[in-house]
Amino acid sequence: MADRVGIMGFSAGGHLASTAGTHFDAGNSGAADPIEKTSSRPDFLVLCYPVISLVNFAHQGSKRNLLGENPDPKLVESLSNELQVTAQTPPTFLFHTTADATVPVENSVMFYSALRKAGVPAELHIYERGPHGVGLAQTDEALSSWPSRLADWLRIRGLLNFGSLNSAAHQPPVLK
Repeated sequence: MADRVGIMGFSAGGHLASTAGTHFDAGNSGAADPIEKTSSRPDFLVLCYPVISLVNFAHQGSKRNLLGENPDPKLVESLSNELQVTAQTPPTFLFHTTADATVPVENSVMFYSALRKAGVPAELHIYERGPHGVGLAQTDEALSSWPSRLADWLRIRGLLNFGSLNSAAHQPPVLK
C-alpha cells in the first residue's frame, strides 16, 4: 500500500534511514513526470542502534567513511540528523542498548528527543545490556523482545493490517 512505505536501518544504515526521513523531497505536484510529483518521504522509520549524529556522540568511523578526513562543518551539521528533525519527519521506532560500545545510545536518545520536541510520534526502547550489532538478538532473552515491540508499534499505527488479505499464506507471523 502506498501509505505504508517505511525504511529500516541498523547502525550506519540507521544513519541512511534517518537521513531519508529528514532530508526528503516533498515532490512537485505541477511536474509533468509522475516520479517528480511524488514525495520521497518514507511513511515511517525503524532505527536500530543507529548512527544519528556526526557532531555529538558521533561514531567517528561512520563520519570519516561518509564525509572524509576533514569535512566541511556545515555538511557535518546538515548530516547530524537529530538537528534536522521537523514536524514532517516520519513517525519513528528506535531501539538501542546502553552497553553499545560502538554507537553511543545517546544517538537514539537525541533523535527521540528531537522527534518529541517536533511533535512527531515516536517510540524508543533502550535495553540495558547487549553489544552493538545484535540484529534480531534471538538468543538473548531480553533483547529478543524488540521485534515484538516493533510489531506492536506497527500494528497500533495501522501499518500491520492483515485483515484485508484473502490468502491463508498471508497470515501474520506468530510472535513469541
